[in-house]
Amino acid sequence: MMSSINILNNYPEGCSDDTIKEVVAKCQNKINKYDYASNVVLGTSYYAAVAEQGNTELDHRLTEKLILNLEQSSKRQRELTWAIITIGGLNLIAAFLKLIDVV
Repeated sequence: MMSSINILNNYPEGCSDDTIKEVVAKCQNKINKYDYASNVVLGTSYYAAVAEQGNTELDHRLTEKLILNLEQSSKRQRELTWAIITIGGLNLIAAFLKLIDVV
């Protein structure tokens, strides 16, 4: 007989990554253990759907993290570009002053 998997009411959005991974792994084990030919009221399609929901949520979270990291990286790159331009400008002014022998 197929034992049930404890799935929280807030699955998957309200669960931690580890909880989602645990539920997905348990569902995948159920799918591997009981195929569609088994005479079970709650077939493996249920576990496939639950696992898919979990994987989709994990993918969504990863995508959000990647986008956030990209935005932060882009902001940092702009800051570095302005710092380089400022330093270059100051060096140009210093070279010009040196050229006209003011310094």
